[in-house]
Amino acid sequence: MKSESKSKPRLNPMLARSAEAFSDAQWIFEVKWDGTRALCYVNEKMQFINRRGTDITYRYPELENMREDIHCSSCVLDGEIVVLKEGKPSFYDLQKREHMDSAFKIKLLSKQIPVVYIVFDILKLEGTDMVKKPLLERKQILQETISESSRIMLSPFVEEKGKQYYEAVIKEGFEGVMAKRKHSLYYPGKRSDVWLKIKKTKTIDCIIGGFTEGEGVRKDYFGALLLGVNQPLQFIGKVGTGFTEKDLHEIYGLLKEVETGVNPFTNEISMENVHFTNPVYVCEVKYLELTGDKKLRAPVFLRLRPDKEPEECTLQFR
Repeated sequence: MKSESKSKPRLNPMLARSAEAFSDAQWIFEVKWDGTRALCYVNEKMQFINRRGTDITYRYPELENMREDIHCSSCVLDGEIVVLKEGKPSFYDLQKREHMDSAFKIKLLSKQIPVVYIVFDILKLEGTDMVKKPLLERKQILQETISESSRIMLSPFVEEKGKQYYEAVIKEGFEGVMAKRKHSLYYPGKRSDVWLKIKKTKTIDCIIGGFTEGEGVRKDYFGALLLGVNQPLQFIGKVGTGFTEKDLHEIYGLLKEVETGVNPFTNEISMENVHFTNPVYVCEVKYLELTGDKKLRAPVFLRLRPDKEPEECTLQFR
């Protein structure tokens, strides 16, 4: 069994804030790819590092030959590892690849469910920092550095017409668009107003701080997850829908291992049959709105986010 290893990347991915659709001649707009964000460190070989600083290269052997499509001796790329089905990302299929450790199964799935690395930025080239160059200049450098293939793609973009592009992208079934100011610099590890994410569905990354006991068909698992954000941890509601049978089994096993019996939230939790856990796991949920008392209205579980740190879960909604 091969396990993930922690690396110490020199850079961290730049992050975005939320916004509504808009048009502006000073901005470009590109698809928001629903995959695993990863920086690719290119030398003689390549190394993919996710947002948590974990080396995930071994998971994607089909990307090994991608080195042939990168025409420099060294660089650092920013992009998303994505499974495409009929031209659109399938996070469901990508999840089948994310937690696999068996070398045999990894090799098998690399042929059955291949991924592609979709690149949207370059941070270093031949040892020189690119982060202080304007975005459109970095995009041009990418065009000159990378040849597209079945293993690597450049994220296309349009200028100015953000509203029209957003409507077209949503109609085609994508989750949204990214808006980026044309002349913006790259701010590693920072959440900036010069990168904006525009999504149809409101979602948030939450820290799991416990669960309620399951009943009926869920008597062997859990009923709902207790969710929180911020440091210290603030309770913002519970989610009990959206789980597959596989989700129930996997999440219950993970939470039982970190059960503590100590309330990790700053709020008092008055529900019955609650089991508190060490707040180390993150999940993404969608919701209708945030109520006046800062609780999620109609939340639905989407997925675990092993690529996110609990410290990233704030009331910065996306």
